[in-house]
Amino acid sequence: MDDITNRKIISKKIENGEPLRLSFKYVNEKVLMVLNSILARVLSKNDQIYLLNSVVTILREIIINALKANAKRTFFIKSDLDITDEYQYQKGMNKFKKEIVGDFDSIESDLRRSDLYVQIHFIYSKQSIQIAVINNAPILPVELERINFRIGKAIKYNDFSEAYAEIEDDTEGAGLGIVLTILLMKNMGINPRNYKIEKLAKTTQTTLDIPAVLKPGEITTKVKLHILKEIEGIPTFPENIVQLQRLCHDPKSSIDMIVKRLKLDPALSADVIKLSNSAGFAPGTRIEDIKTAVVIIGLKNLDGILVASNARRILNERYSSFEMIWEHCNRVAFYAWNIAMSFRESAIIENVYMAGLLHDLGKIILLATDKKLVKKIAGIVKNRKITTTTMEEISIGISHSTIGSLIAERWNFPEYLVEAIRHHHSPFNCSEKYRDVVYTIYLANMMAGIEDRRYSFFYIEESILERFELTDQSRFNEFHERLKGKYESTKVL
Repeated sequence: MDDITNRKIISKKIENGEPLRLSFKYVNEKVLMVLNSILARVLSKNDQIYLLNSVVTILREIIINALKANAKRTFFIKSDLDITDEYQYQKGMNKFKKEIVGDFDSIESDLRRSDLYVQIHFIYSKQSIQIAVINNAPILPVELERINFRIGKAIKYNDFSEAYAEIEDDTEGAGLGIVLTILLMKNMGINPRNYKIEKLAKTTQTTLDIPAVLKPGEITTKVKLHILKEIEGIPTFPENIVQLQRLCHDPKSSIDMIVKRLKLDPALSADVIKLSNSAGFAPGTRIEDIKTAVVIIGLKNLDGILVASNARRILNERYSSFEMIWEHCNRVAFYAWNIAMSFRESAIIENVYMAGLLHDLGKIILLATDKKLVKKIAGIVKNRKITTTTMEEISIGISHSTIGSLIAERWNFPEYLVEAIRHHHSPFNCSEKYRDVVYTIYLANMMAGIEDRRYSFFYIEESILERFELTDQSRFNEFHERLKGKYESTKVL
């Protein structure tokens, strides 16, 4: 049996193509981080790294279900209740939901002392990847019947909201995991029949087969169609911005020429000054006028700020103003700029700053298009280890990252910027050419997400932490706190 914390043994087995088996009694963030790393390596062998986020989400759902099953058995034994008796089962489930559900950690010590376990088997070849999760609490006939009913119903739907409304069941939870898994599989192009739950002797086994060749079927919803129509209607950049950009690119242009044209648009000048200060180009000095801003930040950075400023203006005029999103983008841009500086990535400093300013622009359209659905997604995500991006993809059929990249393409943004916007949640999917920019934006965004309590250190892709020499949590926290302090100081200058 493999030691789940011994990453050298795990890496060697994957490298040699050997089956991998992990066993544990309880799951914590460290275990989940190891599993993320394993999945990244295994999927990479079949050139399927783009499936990572979805497969991680499915595997976590399966593991939680297996642990919940073990916890129920432990709880019934402790409560001196017979889980096979119909009356006692109902009585025990009511008590289990009241005392354990929502406070799962309270039963951790009981699980660790018990003889119950969860095993994960990874078997991979050029034809497929099979993941099997086994727990030694055999599923009851009534439980298996309920699960198969949910699977059958979920297969019929392409829309999360409709499926969830019909399948919702308060007997043992909302049944969200089944709906989530089936719709994710459809979105990935995997036949839902490749997901099975069955009783084998004295164990319960859940298997997921991922074929090397997928047949994706796009999930289209009314909301997605509406969003795509919205993108088509977004105006292009006005002529004054286009002319200013030309001046920035023209070696014959002078600072005075550019400043003179900027002053014709007081609102634009104010935006340039504001964004120049948020970038921290002149630490300890607050930029107060437009000429100083242009001199300090330079024409290349000015071009980026013009793009960011105008993108914000167009979206804010068309939709409601979303200051919280723009504030988040300012923070990510600042962190990305400082990460690039700290690790001597001078060639990408201007690019990562601009990418940070615009990485979440797709969220504006998403939030403005269907606030009710977005609120529902946020509520579902709150108590589960699922990213909002994943929920967007299966609920709407398109994520805010994709929405943002479509807008970026419409506005003829440079390729590196389109890549950063599209892949800031899925860094392994980006092209090799723009990997440094995308990895930097990803890390900066995760830091900002940690501050909002949406992520933790253990959610960050291990290979990216290795790239920035931040695998040690204390070192990461120290670096993060230093950036956070610097950003806060620029806001109060």
